[in-house]
Amino acid sequence: MAFQPLRAEDLCVGLYIKLAGSWFKHPFSSSTFKIQTEKELATLQALRNFQILYDPYRSDPSALPKELQDESQKSESSSEPPFLESHPQEPDPAFQESLTQREVYERHRQKLVEAEKTYHEVLRENKTIIHEVKVGYVKGVRKAEQLVTTLADLLAGDGTLVALMNLMGSHEFGNEFYYHSLNVAMLSMIIGHEFDFPPEMIKAIGIGALFHDIGELDEQGKFIRKVGNLTQAERRAFRRHPETGRKMLERGFGVPDSSLDAISQHHERLNGTGYPRGLTDHALHFSSKIVMVADAYDELCNQLEFEKSLTPHQALSYLYERREDEFCEEVLVALIRNLGVYPPSSVVKLSDGSIGIVCTINLLDRMRPTVMVYASDIPRDEAKLVDLALEETLSIKQCLQPRDVPKRVWNYLNPRGMISYFAIQSERKEAPSSNQSSPMAEDTQATVHS
Repeated sequence: MAFQPLRAEDLCVGLYIKLAGSWFKHPFSSSTFKIQTEKELATLQALRNFQILYDPYRSDPSALPKELQDESQKSESSSEPPFLESHPQEPDPAFQESLTQREVYERHRQKLVEAEKTYHEVLRENKTIIHEVKVGYVKGVRKAEQLVTTLADLLAGDGTLVALMNLMGSHEFGNEFYYHSLNVAMLSMIIGHEFDFPPEMIKAIGIGALFHDIGELDEQGKFIRKVGNLTQAERRAFRRHPETGRKMLERGFGVPDSSLDAISQHHERLNGTGYPRGLTDHALHFSSKIVMVADAYDELCNQLEFEKSLTPHQALSYLYERREDEFCEEVLVALIRNLGVYPPSSVVKLSDGSIGIVCTINLLDRMRPTVMVYASDIPRDEAKLVDLALEETLSIKQCLQPRDVPKRVWNYLNPRGMISYFAIQSERKEAPSSNQSSPMAEDTQATVHS
C-alpha cells in the first residue's frame, strides 16, 4: 500500500510517516521514518507548511487511525492478508546530533538571508550618499558617518557574529562603482578591527574607504573607468582621481585627516611605484595601507572585464607575493586571517567530487569552511550547506576557475551575484609586527600558494 494522507489529529507514536516538503526545512535526518518518541511527535505537531503521509503496512497496527484498525480486524477474520507488523526499531543514536546540526544550519541560512537584505539596503543608501557628496551636500557625509557606524556596530558585536561581504561584486551595469566602494569600506573596517583600533579610528578608515574612488566621477557623475582603452585625457584624469577625491572631501565636510590620507594615497605603493605622488612606506598613513590592500583585492576579484578577474584564492596569492614590496605584510596577514585560505565566493571541488561555493570561513581551521553544494535535484534556495569542520572524510580538493565549471553548475552557485559571508571572532590575536615571525604568516605562506 502506498503512502496515504493523514489528518494532524491522527499523528501518534508508531506511525511510519513521510514528510512532503523541503528536506532542509525540517529537523529530521530523513523525510520517511517511524515516530519513536513523544519528543519526535511534538516536533512533528509543531511543523508548518508540511503535508504528512503515512504507510499503514510499516506502521504499528495500534497506531493506525480507528477506521483502519477496524479494517485490520476484519481482515484478520477473512482470507485477506493481514497487516504486516513492524518490528520495533532501536532509537536512532544519530537523531539528536542530526537535529542539532540541522538547527544550526537553518539558523545560519536565516542569517544569510537577513544579511543579504541588509547588504542591498546599505548599497542603495551608498548610491545616494555618493551622489550627495559629489554635488557638495554636507548631509551626504553625515549619512556616510551613520552608515559606517552601523557597519562598525556589526563588527563590535559580542561572541561570534556573521558579517556580510559581496567580495565578487556584480556586473549589474552602472552599479560597479557602488559595489566596489561598499566592498572596500567593509573590508577596510574589518582589517582595522583586527588591529583593535578604537571605534573612531575604524570609522575614519571606513569613511576614507567609502569615498576612496569618488574622484573617478566626472562632472556629470559618470564613472571615468571603462572597458577597453582610455583616451589620454581619461588616463590623466584617472591617475589624478586620488587627489581629486581628497579635494572634494576637504571642502567643509569635516572629514578626518586619516580619511583624507586614505583617499589620496590608496594607489601609492610601499616601494614608491604607485601614484599620484610616488610616496614610499614611511610617508604613508597606516589607514592608506589598509585601504590600498582592500582596494587591490576587490579590484582583482571584480575586473570590469569578467574574464580577467581572479578567484579570491588567486587574488590573495597575488597580493601575498607582493608583501613588503608593494603592500604592508601586517595588513595582508590581517586580511587573510579574516578571509581564510579559501575566501567567500571561492568555487571549490570537494574530495567526493561535488562542487560548491564557500560562504562562511572557519577561523579555527581555515582549510575547512562552510560550503554550499550544487545538487541538480535541490532548488538553489534550498541548497545544502556543508560545514567541513564537521565532516571527517570530506575536504576541499582544489579551487576552480569559471572555465572548469559546467555552466549549469556555475549559474546555480552564482558566485558573481552571490552575497558572501564569513564569521569574525570577537577574541582576536595581536597583529604581528613586521620584524616578527608570525605563525599566521607561515601558515599563509604554506597554504595560499598551494
